[in-house]
Amino acid sequence: MNELKSSGHTVGETNLHLQFTPAFRRDVFSNPLVRELAVGYLVQRAQEMRVELAAVECGPDHLHLFVKGWKNWKIPVLAGQLKAYSSRMMRKGHKYLFEEKLWGDKFWSSGYFHRTVGAVNSETVKRYILEGQKKHWNSNEQKTLVNYVV
Repeated sequence: MNELKSSGHTVGETNLHLQFTPAFRRDVFSNPLVRELAVGYLVQRAQEMRVELAAVECGPDHLHLFVKGWKNWKIPVLAGQLKAYSSRMMRKGHKYLFEEKLWGDKFWSSGYFHRTVGAVNSETVKRYILEGQKKHWNSNEQKTLVNYVV
């Protein structure tokens, strides 16, 4: 069942699939601590922006977000805010975890993928993101893969 939200004089749903890629498409998320910290900073900034990250999933060299309730933000601003904050915090406090793979003042690549998600429920998208990650991990890594559902 789709979740329609009311606010002011509107009723509807706003769901978005975003994919971010680390600079130079490096496999920084192979390190579980890098994954956990990056996701934590993305969740923190999303909460500050009053948007919901319904699901977050990582491949070794990319990250998927399922964002709900983003109607007050333009997609480039939303993506930019999430990437800028998480990049700054990762480089400021945890650069030693990935400095052999990333250099300079970058954590994320400059682009991103986005797709608005319409008449599906959040469980469908969560399953889509999780199932899509299996091809990026070998069987041993899949056992330790953390599926973030906020």
